[in-house]
Amino acid sequence: MAMPSQAPGFPWAIYLAGADHRYRLLAFDLDSGRHGPEVARADADRLAAHLAELGVPHLRARSGPTGGQHLWLRLAAPGAAPDEVRRLAHALRQHYPSLDTAPLTNPATGAVRPPGAPHRRGGQSRPHLQGAALETALARLDTETAPEVVAWLLARHPHSAPAPRRPTGAVRIVDPASDPRLDRPRRPLTDTTRALLAAVPAPGADRSAVVHSIFLGMARAGHSLADARAAAATAPGLVRLREDRARGRDDTDRQWRRALDTAAGFAPTPPTTRTPVDDELDRIEAAIGADPAHWARPGGASDERILYALLALARTARTRVLDIDCRRLAQAAALDASTVSRRLRVLAHESWVRCVRTGSGTRAATWQLELPDPVASLPVATQGEPAPAPGYSSALLDHYTHDLWAHRSGLGGVAARIYWAAISGKPTISGSGRNPIEVAALTGYSLATVTRTLSALARLGVPIDVRADIPSLREKLDDAADRVGASGVGAQRVRRHLLDRELHRWWLEEQEWRCRRGKKTGVPRTVSLTIALPIDAPARLRYGRFPVTDTGRADYRAARAVVTRLFSLVGPPPTEPGRCNEAA
Repeated sequence: MAMPSQAPGFPWAIYLAGADHRYRLLAFDLDSGRHGPEVARADADRLAAHLAELGVPHLRARSGPTGGQHLWLRLAAPGAAPDEVRRLAHALRQHYPSLDTAPLTNPATGAVRPPGAPHRRGGQSRPHLQGAALETALARLDTETAPEVVAWLLARHPHSAPAPRRPTGAVRIVDPASDPRLDRPRRPLTDTTRALLAAVPAPGADRSAVVHSIFLGMARAGHSLADARAAAATAPGLVRLREDRARGRDDTDRQWRRALDTAAGFAPTPPTTRTPVDDELDRIEAAIGADPAHWARPGGASDERILYALLALARTARTRVLDIDCRRLAQAAALDASTVSRRLRVLAHESWVRCVRTGSGTRAATWQLELPDPVASLPVATQGEPAPAPGYSSALLDHYTHDLWAHRSGLGGVAARIYWAAISGKPTISGSGRNPIEVAALTGYSLATVTRTLSALARLGVPIDVRADIPSLREKLDDAADRVGASGVGAQRVRRHLLDRELHRWWLEEQEWRCRRGKKTGVPRTVSLTIALPIDAPARLRYGRFPVTDTGRADYRAARAVVTRLFSLVGPPPTEPGRCNEAA
């Protein structure tokens, strides 16, 4: 990895493990925030004494003005396995209460500020030794130490085995790519969390612990990454995140995911008993499927798919009111965001949904599924078939979102509706589903359209046989999508939405920079692609100043080319930005 010729002027850190996740450096971070500088210094004294008795070359440093201590040592190849280092961190924590175990338990992102790196409160990390003694210590450190030092330290520190972690599947994390949150209804924050949000941490307090406590409370209450970002922008209790961002390190996403993982493993599952909202969603689902021919109108296939996607999200959250942006809904319905934005207005005009609050900035719009009239929503008997049972929408949505039914590149939504109607009927003696006449009557399409679509599916090898098992049917649909050139269109759509979100984040940061007082007017350089920063750089630092035209207007075409080029070289940023305006 290439290194910059000059150390950054803001806090920076180095990884302890390599790309293979084996530790080649061990850094024991004894933090003063929780127990005070005296405890951190005493813990460092005892741990350094053990290393000296074992003859292990190490370097001790003061981490900054708060009294924290760092102990560094190098390991020879092939380094220490992550499981061994994690066990060591657990053992040492039982003997040294000030030890921060995070860098030693996460080989992917575990990093510590090295000697010379600035501290966010001023000052730098400086070695205890100076002059010739420091040169000698550094020379000894270059000799490296056998990885067996991990076993030596374990032997010197009797410990109990770590308690087994509860499975993280206790509560599912939904929408992990764009706006992660727990699969549970949103509820008000507790008094404790609100108090932490409203108060600036006291001097000397462990502000990282305060951030984690606040985000943990928000995660348990069903809040999302977008809510965490909004709170981080203004809440007094999250001042540490704003200060870090001003220095070039936006740590909000990482802290949120850390709290979310904890909440997912330890939060109780939501109640399984039925509530009034479940009956309301059943009524909405019955109304959508009461007259399938209603969706044969132009754009109807997209409207039906959007409603089923909203219904699936509403059942997950157990509420009819959803904060959702068009791109997230588009991914759930396998449609383009522009189509979703346009068709939501049609559905609102027909009273299927209602916009409770319009989107603004990174805050998504709020939509509510409207309850149908009880009389108008009574199931309509069609060809002697009963109304679909509750839960029908999840299977139908899974069918509709297959790549084969993509618009333009695939066969389209009309073909998806026709094929579903054909295979969802009762099997005949020959084993096939409904005949074309029945499908035409059920879907509202002409007999010619139905016959042409079923013939095209037959040529692609897709069976019209309800006795076909689901795995083999899925394979046939995959093969057909590959033959028509639609395979992978869903993944491309997700990447396109990710790029749009990144453009939106870049433009918002550009606007924020332009309104900042005392800013430097020079054009910022983008981060060199050969330098791997140990932190998530802001969009403006990653890409530079947002391009403008000769008239001073934002040049989105040039900006998209910049982001696309960087995506192709180093991939998208580790976490996606939050929700976008639904009209965007």
